[in-house]
Amino acid sequence: MAGISSKGIYGLAAMHVLSHAVNGRTMQVKEIAAMTKISHAYLEQLLSSLRKSSLVESTRGVGGGFKLSRPAHEITVLEIMLSLEGEICKVGSKVGDSVILEYFWADMQEKVQALFSLKLSELDQSYQPYHFDI
Repeated sequence: MAGISSKGIYGLAAMHVLSHAVNGRTMQVKEIAAMTKISHAYLEQLLSSLRKSSLVESTRGVGGGFKLSRPAHEITVLEIMLSLEGEICKVGSKVGDSVILEYFWADMQEKVQALFSLKLSELDQSYQPYHFDI
């Protein structure tokens, strides 16, 4: 079972910032980098992957940048993770003949996917007691 790498962690942070862009305006990489403390070069790689997965759109030129391709209430954390990490919390091989452990691993994977099915727009609502300005 693999954990979530910096790609998933930082990619979710970038998407969270983009979800707060006023009226869905485009944001430049340097703006997002400053808000998330992610290096400019690494952020460009992440945004490129997210663009290839159709989670963000990019515009070139003056006033260009990145924005969400769909409203935040239509994008799940799971989509973002799958885009950047591939399969998450998938148990690779079966060890032994324990039916109990098979159920345990299947249950664990189902619970992780349920947690990650949270919409990008729901992050702030779900963790409101911990809310700070971005």
